[in-house]
Amino acid sequence: MKIWIDLRFVKNELYSRFAIQLIKTFIEQNKQNDYIVYTNDFLEWFNFENCNIKKVNIKNGSIKEQFEFLKILNKDANNLMLFFNHFKPVNYKWQYITIVWGLKDIYYMNFSSYFEKYIYLFLMNKNLKKSNKIVCLDQNTKNELIEKFDIKESDIKIIDWFFPESEVIDEAKNEIEDINVNIRTKYSINNDFFIYSGGDSIEKNYEKLISVITRLNNDWIKTDLVFLWNNIATNINLRNQILENKIEKNIYFLWDVWIKQKKHLYNESLWIIFPSFYEPFPFRLSEPLYFNTPVLSSDLKNIRNIFWEKISYFSPISVNSIYENTKKYLLEKKQELKPNYKEIKEKYTKENCALQLTQIIK
Repeated sequence: MKIWIDLRFVKNELYSRFAIQLIKTFIEQNKQNDYIVYTNDFLEWFNFENCNIKKVNIKNGSIKEQFEFLKILNKDANNLMLFFNHFKPVNYKWQYITIVWGLKDIYYMNFSSYFEKYIYLFLMNKNLKKSNKIVCLDQNTKNELIEKFDIKESDIKIIDWFFPESEVIDEAKNEIEDINVNIRTKYSINNDFFIYSGGDSIEKNYEKLISVITRLNNDWIKTDLVFLWNNIATNINLRNQILENKIEKNIYFLWDVWIKQKKHLYNESLWIIFPSFYEPFPFRLSEPLYFNTPVLSSDLKNIRNIFWEKISYFSPISVNSIYENTKKYLLEKKQELKPNYKEIKEKYTKENCALQLTQIIK
């Protein structure tokens, strides 16, 4: 069987790393097939005899995608195509499976005009409906696909996804164990602290944490907040909010933290706080999951279905809910109890995910 895979979207972000690890594992489990991987850049990870990398330099959502990419696909005449999003030539007529992480862009993308949004939704609707099968990660996303695009329930399959960052941490495990760092001294952190590492897109809801930290310190519960990841440190609105609340001494922006030091950063933190409004699959919890760090999260069904009672929850809509649960967590000193995520790690693996994808294709 010949399977063609569209990885033109791949860049240095979590969903891309998820896709790369999934496809690598899928190919390793199905060596009897032949593969062509379409990309806009060189992918050194696919060094398999039965896998050919085809660099096309055609951007997702572009006009070239609708015409030039269509010509390439028709010429290659594949048996089956795997798309990791809805971006594809609308007139493509061969069999294909669409893998859908979530519908975040419908709710949170800033379109420049109504026309741009209309075209986006039109293409999404056409391409999802024409999929032979759609693969998603949870019942919520499946329900959204049925309600918003009138897709048959039988055409949508659910599989267990996995946390892609765990592979990066595993590769550095030996080096992590060898280094000893005093994190508070290194970064001049004055108080007990918790970490936000959820990303900087609008649905992440991280601005509310500034109000939470302000109220905690006003109540003489001296607590600091560490923001990880680069982009969030350049957010002007967030920095202005920090200055207006006069808590700049309680906020730390750590850019590229060396992986060897992250273990100590997570271990010395009180917990990870995760206030997102929308989270189809919580890729950003890979690191606290691996380092067994307590998590205080938005009470979203997708997250609860994975973590159940192993973590604590609050309502992301209310600053007061986040504050009260954070305060309660501090006073009860729950951070002293290390969680056990073993069952989650064993269930949500790339091997299980690739195997479930194989069963759907067969």
